[in-house]
Amino acid sequence: MIMAKTNAEKQRDWRERRTERIAALEAAVAGLEAENESLRAENEGLREALAEAETAQCRHPAGAVSGGTCTACGQDVW
Repeated sequence: MIMAKTNAEKQRDWRERRTERIAALEAAVAGLEAENESLRAENEGLREALAEAETAQCRHPAGAVSGGTCTACGQDVW
């Protein structure tokens, strides 16, 4: 014969489920924080690469363009 759970047993079970859910959520948060830090580091690396590319890129100043070619970098402007 199966006995019905007492209130104390129900409360204990509820507390155990709650503790397990909290532990699972904390683990998920830790994983997301680690992923966030990884993405921040990757983003910073991309920002640095973009800044380097922008400084290396020729802006073809109007005075440097002669006959459709930039005299500063040698590329065809047209």
